[in-house]
Amino acid sequence: MGERTRLAPRPPDDGTFPRARGRRRPRAIAWFGFTSFWGHLRHLLASAIATDSVDSRQWMVPDPPLEILGRMAAVLRPRGARDAPTLAATMGGEVWIDFVADTGDDATVSEAVARLLAGEYEVHGGDAPEPVVLPRGDVLVHGGDLAYPVATVREMTRRLIEPFNRVLEPRCDWTRPRVLLAIPGNHDWYDGLDGFARLCQSPCTFEEPRELAEALHPAPSENPVLAWAEAFASGEQVKKPGAMALAGYVPVQPASYFRLPLARGLELFGVDRQLRRVDARQRAYFKARAGAARVILLPDPARAWGELRPNGQATLAALDIVPARDPTLIVSGDVHHYERSSEGRSVHVVAGGGGAFLQGARVTQAGASYARDVEFPGPRASWAMCRGLPWHLARGGAGWVITSFFAVADALAVSAYFRAGLRASECIAAATSVIVAIGTALLVGGRRRPARALAVGVVFGLAAGALPVALGVMTDVAGLGEIGGTEGGRLAAIASALVLSTLASGAAFGAMLATIARLSFNLAQPFAALGQPGFKHFVRMRVREPDDGPASVEVFVIGVVDPVGGSPPVLVDRFRWSPPPA
Repeated sequence: MGERTRLAPRPPDDGTFPRARGRRRPRAIAWFGFTSFWGHLRHLLASAIATDSVDSRQWMVPDPPLEILGRMAAVLRPRGARDAPTLAATMGGEVWIDFVADTGDDATVSEAVARLLAGEYEVHGGDAPEPVVLPRGDVLVHGGDLAYPVATVREMTRRLIEPFNRVLEPRCDWTRPRVLLAIPGNHDWYDGLDGFARLCQSPCTFEEPRELAEALHPAPSENPVLAWAEAFASGEQVKKPGAMALAGYVPVQPASYFRLPLARGLELFGVDRQLRRVDARQRAYFKARAGAARVILLPDPARAWGELRPNGQATLAALDIVPARDPTLIVSGDVHHYERSSEGRSVHVVAGGGGAFLQGARVTQAGASYARDVEFPGPRASWAMCRGLPWHLARGGAGWVITSFFAVADALAVSAYFRAGLRASECIAAATSVIVAIGTALLVGGRRRPARALAVGVVFGLAAGALPVALGVMTDVAGLGEIGGTEGGRLAAIASALVLSTLASGAAFGAMLATIARLSFNLAQPFAALGQPGFKHFVRMRVREPDDGPASVEVFVIGVVDPVGGSPPVLVDRFRWSPPPA
């Protein structure tokens, strides 16, 4: 038993938030930068070919639940496992499970999350007079999105495997391994599950044992594009590590989804919707009677930010799970904050705090479809972050794609004004306005709220187009250069107007993002632009199967407000979920 840390209570939502970012490379992805552009392109390509005819899940044959349980029992035997009909019974009536999702971004944050996961904790207070001890989980479940922007072997190595193993290896007892289970997220599917399979898929019985040293410290190409080009030219394949591993964890699943008897009258479902929908084989595999209790792991939440989320709702519908009818503990990642809400006898948990940029809470309660019981961070801290978006975008803190677009558009408009007059500048400004208006409307959600999308799009489109023209006129009036004047004067005026208009355009785009966050039109993209590293967390569950009563799941959410600055672990949430007797 390792050293235990006493968990501090969750801090109040007083509007404060950490500001430091990691310095160790690789640093966090700038989601409006050129590095992430490759991820967006892979998203488009993967989504375009993701059809029922091109679906690698059709080649997967998942093991029956009892076979997976038997394989887990074999791995956990040194930890006291025995043969039994459920996972909890296998571990003597109580099993601990850790859940983490959305890992593999900033290396410094990844190390902090690994330390959080590897810790043992004490929780004081509650019903029991003695502190509750929270040992490290016997099972680690990854909820998807192993690394960003695409979960390739290289990005997983740099952003997940290496930083995690720097923490896990020194603490590893190689004689007492733990189990690794996982479901893929959209960023895993952008690479066709290649990286996911190398880490999370169990080897076949006829395969040679994996070389552990290579798996713990894979060495992918440092120049993947060049390696691909060389391999393509020579008619070969890019060489990749055969497997990857997290120190002390053993994968046991042959497919990207799994089903497991968790406790008496309680099952665990791990679902894979690929990039579109749950396939027919999974619908058959997860078929269960109405009213049955289960813990279900989804790659997308059915609820988040006070809104019903279409992908998660469609996944539940495909499996014929009705939370208001069927007692279900629904746990998911994908949205990078913590949130808990109730629906009948079911509980929804969103816990995507494994390392990727923070996506804060809904900042206004108007228009919410349901109440949130717990959020981390809260609305005040979330809005305090969003208020900084104008300056953050103006200085290029979100990446240089947006800034470069405005720089080019503004340069054309300003140059046209000083060389050809106001009418020429207005034509270019009109084109910029149309592009910005369309992009803004898409961010607001044109199909769900067309009137609001049109209004916001028009306002910010006109602002983006007018700014360079207005600054060009102001600079000209100020006397830095005149139309038809000296070449030096025109160049000085153009340069001055261009710098000012680019800064102003970036600030206007940031103001637009802050506005749509404030109005709860879109919370994903404003927080993606911020790239905030704070408020990381994971879920630790104690599943009990008493001899004379129903099963229960006690949930502890453990987090850290400032993973870069080294703030102490806190207890984000604690609750008990007990399904009714079967």
